[in-house]
Amino acid sequence: MYNVNSPSNWSWSKAFAEMDKTVHQAEMTQQCINHVLDYPGEANGVFMSLSKSQQDDVYEILNQII
Repeated sequence: MYNVNSPSNWSWSKAFAEMDKTVHQAEMTQQCINHVLDYPGEANGVFMSLSKSQQDDVYEILNQII
């Protein structure tokens, strides 16, 4: 059955546009995490030291912002 929303039926331009959107959102999420948690630029930033539930809370807030 043909489904226009299935990625296998997308044109190349739509597929690349969707990839760009996903990459942009991932980059913005990472930048927001770094900014909100005052990332010191070290390999182990503040985000990694948060508990799983705190990390989930950060992602939930970022999803509402982005």
